[in-house]
Amino acid sequence: MDTINRYGEIIERLISEYAQFKPAYGEVETETIFDREKGHYEMIRIGWYKDTRIYGCVIHIDIRGDKVWIHHDGTSA
Repeated sequence: MDTINRYGEIIERLISEYAQFKPAYGEVETETIFDREKGHYEMIRIGWYKDTRIYGCVIHIDIRGDKVWIHHDGTSA
């Protein structure tokens, strides 16, 4: 197995594990988006909190060439 495929597996596992944590408020769902062919990996949250629509990217990582690009890491407080 080559290194790039291994990176993708690690990223998917980390995002999947993090997606198990549910938000403490509202009717919010977590979605994971994995495009292995193009090297895109994301986790988003969508739903409602009271009368407010919730939509946001929590994690966005790409594999470009032989590098891992962390576009957004919203996991830290």
